[in-house]
Amino acid sequence: MYSLTYCYEGVDDSKPFAATLAVSNDIEKLKKYMKECVAEDCRVPESEDEKWNDDCNYSIWQQFDCEVYLQHNANNNLYATYMISPVEVL
Repeated sequence: MYSLTYCYEGVDDSKPFAATLAVSNDIEKLKKYMKECVAEDCRVPESEDEKWNDDCNYSIWQQFDCEVYLQHNANNNLYATYMISPVEVL
């Protein structure tokens, strides 16, 4: 079993957090879902106000098979990570 986890690193007055977005026995399904999430986060803002929104306007900083690191384009100190890792079901 594998899980896809999102980690928002936090910046300034925002606190970091992590959340498990999906769990599956099929790692390929999680990789596909991770690509969809990254594409949404890398969406180009539609307005000047949205430029600073931390829900979009990221670029891929580093990418590996099961990990993607994003850096915000307007706030260079803001990072987010998607990671697929093995987990146990209790």
